[in-house]
Amino acid sequence: MEKKSLSLYLWLFKVNFFISAFTFGGGYVVIPMIRKYFVTEKHLFSEDELMDMAAIAQSSPGAIAINLAVLAGFRTAGLSGAVLCGVSSVLPPFLILSVISSCYQVFRDLPIVAAVLKGMEAAVGALIVDIVVDMGAAVLKEKKPFFSCLIPAAFAGSFLLEINVMVILLICVAACLIYYFAASRRTVSALSAGRPVPVRAESGSCSDKKACAEARPQTAADSREAAPGRYSKKGGTY
Repeated sequence: MEKKSLSLYLWLFKVNFFISAFTFGGGYVVIPMIRKYFVTEKHLFSEDELMDMAAIAQSSPGAIAINLAVLAGFRTAGLSGAVLCGVSSVLPPFLILSVISSCYQVFRDLPIVAAVLKGMEAAVGALIVDIVVDMGAAVLKEKKPFFSCLIPAAFAGSFLLEINVMVILLICVAACLIYYFAASRRTVSALSAGRPVPVRAESGSCSDKKACAEARPQTAADSREAAPGRYSKKGGTY
């Protein structure tokens, strides 16, 4: 067990050090790299969890790349994994900038350096478009018009109206909270009235209706039968 934990920590350090050292262009470029190693290759967490972590990393203070690395490390190996991933993400830029700052004038005037940076700009643009398409597809896959409308609305607010990104994030958070609060109230009202409530599977769809029907009670009567200890004779809850 200790050997397995040690190999996991070494892998986390190596992968985050590599991602931080060879990823240019900001935090959004880190997302496809995290997906490749943590989701696609190792299956340490799901695509939906990655999107949630990316949203948290973006809305939290600090660099998105380091925030996301810390969240991925915490999800994989707890607090020690978060600390390890944070340190391994900070080391490459710290070492590289320490070297470059000592001979900045020489690096700045080299034509080959300017050419490399131009090439990186093109690659960064392509990677950002890729992650935008993936995140947009994940939202549209939910098949909820409310969330689908948030995408163009947020884009219009940022690109056309030039509203501060933090303001847009706060508006979206408030809108989602109101949406989920209203949905919860509708669900409670339906259960109280004995009306069936649609069951949503974890994947976002329910292909096996029988399995989904058995997954949880759909009406107030079913709920009382499934957990009689939680309900009084009048149908209320303790």
